[in-house]
Amino acid sequence: MGLSDAKIVDGQAGFETGMGALVAALAGSNVISGPGMLDFESCQSLEKLVLDNEICGMALRMVRGVEARGDRLAGDLYGDIYAGDHFLTSAETLRWFREEVYRTGPVVDRDAYDTWVHRGKKSAWDRACLEVARILSSHTVEPLPDDRLAALMDVMKADARRMGIELPPLD
Repeated sequence: MGLSDAKIVDGQAGFETGMGALVAALAGSNVISGPGMLDFESCQSLEKLVLDNEICGMALRMVRGVEARGDRLAGDLYGDIYAGDHFLTSAETLRWFREEVYRTGPVVDRDAYDTWVHRGKKSAWDRACLEVARILSSHTVEPLPDDRLAALMDVMKADARRMGIELPPLD
């Protein structure tokens, strides 16, 4: 769930991943291995992985549902409409709004069209590329301690031998 048969990161990749992740989340799956995958598990895309992180976050938010708070949910939708009151400015809405809305990351653009144009008309793909570059440039990998690396190499070599494969020297 969360993977796509699409060959590139496009609309097909988005709707297949979104629907798959949502179905998995609604079914209660706690492991989804498809994010970032294209061409039915044949390809991994870091840009798609960044986009799929948002999809998975949205799916998890949907599964959480809307919590009923207070006496009634949306008890007074209009308030005193002649005084300018309405649901969006009610005390209840303002009190709970931030806890109910899913806040997206930098790859999702929620700005108005004019702001988007002013910022260079970057697509979701463009923003995903920038986020991948940011993550890769800021991330450092700590090397494994020698004993753990040796243990992992032993497991890998034993599995290869069991499959009839002789590995080249990897040290």
